[in-house]
Amino acid sequence: MSSKTVPQSVPEFPGLDAPLYSELPTFELFFKTFGFKRVHGRVWGLLVLAGQPLTMREICSALELSQGAASETLNELAEWGAIATSFDPQRRAHLHAPEGNTLSIVATVFRRREQVVLGRFKQAAQSTLGYVQQRYGAKDPRVLTLRSIISSCEIADAVMQLVFSSVERALGDRESLLSRAVGATLRMGLRVPTKIISPGQDEKKVQAELARTILERMPEENEPRPTRRKRA
Repeated sequence: MSSKTVPQSVPEFPGLDAPLYSELPTFELFFKTFGFKRVHGRVWGLLVLAGQPLTMREICSALELSQGAASETLNELAEWGAIATSFDPQRRAHLHAPEGNTLSIVATVFRRREQVVLGRFKQAAQSTLGYVQQRYGAKDPRVLTLRSIISSCEIADAVMQLVFSSVERALGDRESLLSRAVGATLRMGLRVPTKIISPGQDEKKVQAELARTILERMPEENEPRPTRRKRA
């Protein structure tokens, strides 16, 4: 877990407001949906909603976690690039905060989770292939299918690596079209009209409205400003 020294001391955490605390299950469910533990979503949600960096003691107290569980969770979140750690010399404690580049976090999490899924499936296919070949011979019809599964996993992994690497490089280049488009979209934030995200809306109409809204705002970021003509 990387760390750096912060210039100013952070005050003691007063705790989350009740309305904010009630939103933690949403973070838990989101992380659990993608195969993570609920505690990952709970800790990350707390750091997002706290509004300030937190010590491990404050995290344990707010979520009623043991020090061991909190430490393991923080280490894993740091490994995925979801949090940043700094050191407060006045409080003599490490402070943890969520990373601001959430798009990069999502890309990292998805890539690593997909790698695990593909790796396990490929390993199972290889094990099964070995058993079938030994028991029934190389001409068994299942051999061809299992080899196809293994090849498909390898191709999928290679394509996934290419796509995510290309996206990360593009996002790292501020002049790239993708970086500017994503930046404009993220800066738009809650300015997207509420009517297009309200319940009961037609999915295709919502997508079209979002696309129109994004395109309307992108020229503000990407089009060059007109130059003034010099007076004769």
